[in-house]
Amino acid sequence: MLKKKQDFKDIPFFISKNPFTNDLNTVNNLPAIRQALKNIILTNNGERSFDYEFGGNLYDTLFENIEDDAKIEIQLKLLEQIQVYEPRVKVDEIYVIPYPSENRIDITVQFSIPTVGIFDTINLSVLRTR
Repeated sequence: MLKKKQDFKDIPFFISKNPFTNDLNTVNNLPAIRQALKNIILTNNGERSFDYEFGGNLYDTLFENIEDDAKIEIQLKLLEQIQVYEPRVKVDEIYVIPYPSENRIDITVQFSIPTVGIFDTINLSVLRTR
């Protein structure tokens, strides 16, 4: 029996329609999963209607003096959110590097997609702009 290749498909952040088919454009496979992870990490609690627990809630920590305990708390929060809201991936490692003087946190998530055997890394920098 042939095994069907798994295909992941999501709607992009900036919705647009295909001029030939009049369908919505989509993001497929690895870019779809990377987009979903960015969405989880960069969303604050309460931003998503009817699901106030969704998101990494990182912006609340940008003005705090981040010690080792806070870094571990951020890692655990992100791990929990990814496990709940993105079951397509398995998180291998999460690195949190704070820059308190710049009000910035750098996040690196190493993950794999077990159903297709892909390993990847996503790097994000969260910066307070106000």
